[in-house]
Amino acid sequence: ICACLVGSEMCIRDSCYTGRRKIGEGIYMNFYSYQYLIDHNNEPNFLFIIGIIILAAAIFITSLLYFRNRSDNKYRDLLIIFALGIILFIGINYNNYEQQLDINNKTNQTLELMRSVAKDKKLSTKHLYSNSSSLNEGMLIKSGDNIYRVSFDNNQSSYTLTKANIISSQEIKLINK
Repeated sequence: ICACLVGSEMCIRDSCYTGRRKIGEGIYMNFYSYQYLIDHNNEPNFLFIIGIIILAAAIFITSLLYFRNRSDNKYRDLLIIFALGIILFIGINYNNYEQQLDINNKTNQTLELMRSVAKDKKLSTKHLYSNSSSLNEGMLIKSGDNIYRVSFDNNQSSYTLTKANIISSQEIKLINK
């Protein structure tokens, strides 16, 4: 049961970034540029950072007020509340942090594949696009007008590129930034 739950959670999480979107009646496929994947892989979580800074500042100010007025218990109580708030905030966001690390690792693997394809095909990574941000069997790599299907061995240590064709080229959307 646990394996099914973990597998379904991973499918749900990864399904939002597979590169296929539905518009009206037609389906089109997104191809993400190498630079796009790098840029989105390095985005920090500003909301988390701002929240930590605000709570840390509140703890600092409250602790100063408490040490100036030790006889007044309201500052001690505020200090405890803010300290518990920062612990709760970090605890809640830890799971999100681990998920983001997992996504970053998968994107780094895709970027490594794109660098390898660029080296093999003697191309610049600027001309490569991927339809997925994580390595998966059957993912597509677009290089100029050519599209390749990627097949991996059992442990994803080597790959084979097979030339592929998309039924309608009007259904391809290149995302650069």
